[in-house]
Amino acid sequence: MGRPLKTDRNGVDVINTPLLTATGITVRFHDGTSLRSDGIIIKQVGGKRYRIARIGTPTVTTACTLVSGTPAAEGEVSIRGYNTAGVGQGAQVTANLVSIAKLTKRVATDYSGNRYTWLLENDSSADYISMTPL
Repeated sequence: MGRPLKTDRNGVDVINTPLLTATGITVRFHDGTSLRSDGIIIKQVGGKRYRIARIGTPTVTTACTLVSGTPAAEGEVSIRGYNTAGVGQGAQVTANLVSIAKLTKRVATDYSGNRYTWLLENDSSADYISMTPL
């Protein structure tokens, strides 16, 4: 696994506590009853495994493994980022949404093997991953 995630390359916290004002990487995950889009990574436990909690409920966590599509079963999570190539920094265009297969402090890898440098940005409504191809 290497060193677990804590901050992005600019020093912004990407792992955080799931308080109502939480910042960090938000994810879609399946908690065993339904698909949730209000998850936040609270701990990295493997190269592709994370401990996820819902924002606002810090005591209920789910151990999850990365999947490429929509999480459909308990313990599945998807992390997505925006490929900023050709659209300007910070632009969130749905067509440029990329599923992440592996995330390290400096490099995100998608399911096709493409590698990106990444950082966490905030557009005043939420934090999101902004990725630039290597």
